[in-house]
Amino acid sequence: MKKVLIGVAALLLVVVGGLVFVWSNLDSIVKNAIETYGSEATKTTVSVAEVKLALENGEAKISGLKVGNPVGFTDPNIFELGMISTKIDTSTINQNPIVIDEIIISAPAVVYEINQAGVSNVDVLKKNLGAGSSSGKSSAASDGGGEELKMVIRKLVVEGTSAKVRIAALGNKEQTVKLPRILLTDVGKKSGGATAAEVAQILSSKMLGNVKGSVAKLGVDKYIGKSADAIKKQALEKIAPKGGGGNPADALKGLFGN
Repeated sequence: MKKVLIGVAALLLVVVGGLVFVWSNLDSIVKNAIETYGSEATKTTVSVAEVKLALENGEAKISGLKVGNPVGFTDPNIFELGMISTKIDTSTINQNPIVIDEIIISAPAVVYEINQAGVSNVDVLKKNLGAGSSSGKSSAASDGGGEELKMVIRKLVVEGTSAKVRIAALGNKEQTVKLPRILLTDVGKKSGGATAAEVAQILSSKMLGNVKGSVAKLGVDKYIGKSADAIKKQALEKIAPKGGGGNPADALKGLFGN
C-alpha cells in the first residue's frame, strides 16, 4: 500500500510539474503555434517577435508578427502586423466556442508587388490560403484527435494600414497608399464558432481584398498577367509600329499613365 501511495504521489508531482512548465512557458508555446500553423497556411515563413499573455485578465498582446513574401518577390515580407491586442471573455475560457470580445490589429504594413512575370504576391498568397483551406482539417485538429477549439469574435478591427506598391515593369519604383479601416463583428457566431484556421482565412481574405481594392486605384491592373519585357515591347510598338522615330521614354510614360 505504501508503495502504491508513493507511486501516486510521484505521478502527481510529474503532472503538477508539467502544468507549471506549460503555464510558465505559455507565451512561447503560443508563439510557436502561430509560427507553425501560420507558415503551414500561407506556405511562407511566419514569425513572431513576442507574445504576452495575461490570462487572469483575459488579455493577450502579440508584437512583430511577419508573414513572408511568396517565392519570386523581392521584399522579405508581404505583411508586418505591428501590434495585435486581444480581450477574451474569461467566463468562456472552459467552453467551446470561446468568446473573444475584441481583436485590434494596429498599424500593419503591406507590400504589394508585381514581379517580372506580371504576377502579384497578393494573388499568390490568396492561392496558397485557398489550397490550405481545401485540404480539410488543420494539423492542429488531426494531431489532437479531439474536438477542435472554436471561437466567436465580437469585434475584429484592422486600422492604420499602409501599403507599399512595387511593380517590376516600372523598375520597382515604390508608391505608398493608405488602406481603409476593417471592422468585422460576430465572426463565427452564426456557425456556432469558427476555428483558428477559419478566422485566419476570413481575416486574410478581407485584408488581401482591401489591398487589391486600394492599389487598383493606382492603375496596377494593367500590369497583371504581362511580363515586364512584354510591356516594354508594347510601348515601343506604340511609338514605332513601322520602324519610325519616337522617344521610347515618352511612350513608357504614356503607357504607365505618368
